[in-house]
Amino acid sequence: MRRVSYQFPKTFDCSLLVRKPFSCCLERIAALSSMQDNFRTEKGAVKREIHLQVACNRLDFETASLQALSGVSDEADFLLTISDTVLKSDGYRPEPAQKFMVKLLDNGGVTEIYVSHTTNPQMISSKDAAEYIYQVMA
Repeated sequence: MRRVSYQFPKTFDCSLLVRKPFSCCLERIAALSSMQDNFRTEKGAVKREIHLQVACNRLDFETASLQALSGVSDEADFLLTISDTVLKSDGYRPEPAQKFMVKLLDNGGVTEIYVSHTTNPQMISSKDAAEYIYQVMA
């Protein structure tokens, strides 16, 4: 079964080639569905939340869990949302969420991954989003 979306753009910003089977990549990318990260920038401390959704019914998206990804073969489209919140002593300030479309394609023992930015302004690059994907694949 393929989980694809009509919303995936015709062009992409960057791509990855992962030398792992498609089923293994699906299991690993599911780890992004509720990931959090904390770091410091010139703005102050930042809490980053990452949410991953998988395509359903070619138009909608649902939370990407191992159960939702069972039975997926050949191709899967995901919506990756990265939300940053700047934490300051006088409160917190949420930044606009950045959304990326991610496509995984089965190519034998290799999985092709395409990443495309879907929101403006582009505060986080597609390469930064691809880095999160690459980390969970390693």
